[in-house]
Amino acid sequence: MIDVATAVVRPDAARPGRSDVHRARAAGPLRLLCPRAAGNAAWIVTSSLGGGLVDGDDVALEVTVDAGATCVVTTQASTKVYKGRSSQRTSVRVHGDGAALVVPDPVVPFRDAQLAQVTRIDLDAASALVLCDVLTAGRVAHGERWSAASIDTTLELAVAGTVQLRDRVVLDGDVATRMRRFEALATAVIVGPRLADIAAAELAKLAESPVARGAPIIVAGSAIAGGALFRLAGERTEAVVAATRAILSAPCNRLGEDPWSRKW
Repeated sequence: MIDVATAVVRPDAARPGRSDVHRARAAGPLRLLCPRAAGNAAWIVTSSLGGGLVDGDDVALEVTVDAGATCVVTTQASTKVYKGRSSQRTSVRVHGDGAALVVPDPVVPFRDAQLAQVTRIDLDAASALVLCDVLTAGRVAHGERWSAASIDTTLELAVAGTVQLRDRVVLDGDVATRMRRFEALATAVIVGPRLADIAAAELAKLAESPVARGAPIIVAGSAIAGGALFRLAGERTEAVVAATRAILSAPCNRLGEDPWSRKW
């Protein structure tokens, strides 16, 4: 049975407009750090005792964001996935007009790694979400380029109890040949009535920028209920992260938080 780490974020009664981690419980090997942020959002930062996911690790995190609160869920560093079988599950429940910014660092699978990852987001009709997920080819500098045995990631988003998005990526077999020149993949999501105009504007901007043949980075977008989904593929991880950050910059500003402020 998997031991689940949990956290609850609520509006800070002593500081109007700010949010606070009301309760947090870690579950090994997952650790939870709750640094005091300069902005109004509460931060939940995950790290691992093993420096990543090692063979046999099954980690799970459940975060609840109350109405009126804003929470950043991120990682202390990139998630290294070592050789062997491991899994991680993240569940975020946002109530009322609460907001969640789920922006972990890139996942770096090592040679022969087998990773199963599930991210489940549940929003109320008035909630807001900014999310990104970046998957890299691995330790490219060590000659490991798409050398993982298998990567299986699932992203599920429900709004007001109805599933609006279920996105699954499975990479196995001769991935290196099929991925060719690309070093990183990313998914970005913007959802919520407070962010709908920004999502539409980003889609319109993308439609006006046709992708040139052989471009070092490719971005595609599509509308989903209350927002937009973006997919990115690029020849360099840094460029993919930068492009993802550019897409999500405006909605993050709208929510009053920069989830990359402690990283770059």
